[in-house]
Amino acid sequence: MEITAHPGDDWRECPHCGLHCLLPPRTPGLVADCPRCGEVLWRMRAHRRTLPLAYALAALLFYLFAVAAPFLEIEVYGRFALARLGTGPAQLTAQGFGLAGALVFLVTLVAPAAKLGFLIIILGGLRFLPPALLKLLFRWYHALAPWAMIDVYLLGFLVAYTRLTLLASVHLDTALYALIGCMLCMAAADGSVDTEQLWRSLDARTPRSKLCYGGARMGCTACGFVNTATPGAACLRCDAPVHIRTRESVSRAWALLLASMALYIPANLYPFMVITKLARTTPYTITGGIEELAQNGLWPLALLVFFASITIPLVKILALGYMLISVQVRSTRYLALRTTAYRIIDFIGRWSMIDVFMVSILVALLRFDQIANVHAAIGAVCFGAVVVLTIFAVEAFDPRLMWDAERPLMSEAVGDAGE
Repeated sequence: MEITAHPGDDWRECPHCGLHCLLPPRTPGLVADCPRCGEVLWRMRAHRRTLPLAYALAALLFYLFAVAAPFLEIEVYGRFALARLGTGPAQLTAQGFGLAGALVFLVTLVAPAAKLGFLIIILGGLRFLPPALLKLLFRWYHALAPWAMIDVYLLGFLVAYTRLTLLASVHLDTALYALIGCMLCMAAADGSVDTEQLWRSLDARTPRSKLCYGGARMGCTACGFVNTATPGAACLRCDAPVHIRTRESVSRAWALLLASMALYIPANLYPFMVITKLARTTPYTITGGIEELAQNGLWPLALLVFFASITIPLVKILALGYMLISVQVRSTRYLALRTTAYRIIDFIGRWSMIDVFMVSILVALLRFDQIANVHAAIGAVCFGAVVVLTIFAVEAFDPRLMWDAERPLMSEAVGDAGE
């Protein structure tokens, strides 16, 4: 059956398997899943705009207080130090690790603020701001979502706190509690946004004269709308460029994955940080830090760091490598299982930043020369690069290419769209 897409159509393309699905009528509380791979296409919320807007505003207030107020205070042999959220990135930069400092600054301060700002502007200006602007901001909102890592930062703080208590007297300040409030409100805002309904509300304000017909059916990777257009044309609903499959997906994913593999070894072999206590200097690798946590009886945290810093990056590299090979040999085995694995590695990748955040907190506070001091080391930079590269590699890979092996004619028409 030929489908001509235009604003108001209920056809959506599953972003993970490429199946074109007809969405059911909106029923609050209903979840519409892809019948082939199980991906959630529409989670229908009861509150369209007011509740997520309230959560986002509350999160922004918590965020502003967390940025302005002190985060942690420590005392070491009568000497005091105080740190704010921006102190860690500044100290990493001062120690010569500007890229690591910039990364921590972007994912803990810039990305959360931008994400909340975009959501507040979209929800608050839904009826009077230009729809083209709101659609652009909504696309950026989704792109920024994985990089707003306040939740991961707080886990990194938990690991850093256990190390700090072994070296100093620690006082938790008000910014920490504000940051927890920000994380909870931000999660509530994300969970209450009805993405599909919001796209429909924005689409309803788009002039119908924009319509165009002709070409191939292709789903928009930004909003899922099924367009009938030529590759590279703007999506009729969100204005993003549409293609049958993500351009150069396989080659870009391979390049990023191979770069992360090359850095994974030095990230685990070289010291992650160097701790000085009472003029005694000890370098720590990732595994050395895990062993120290275990020796101090902190097995839950040792396991957390082990999974986040060693297991997750390795699983992502192996799983994505297998998916890329399966696409290139056009394998049809375990398609549903591979798609589930893709969703898992897409979700867990950001949690590997725990150790990077831990180092940024330690270098922010322990600055007492030979009494107690922490310096970042090259292993932290390599590991931060591994995390970023694997996230980009997963984002570059188009999982729909795996399912194209089931449709030889489609595969021939698309060619190696990912390459």
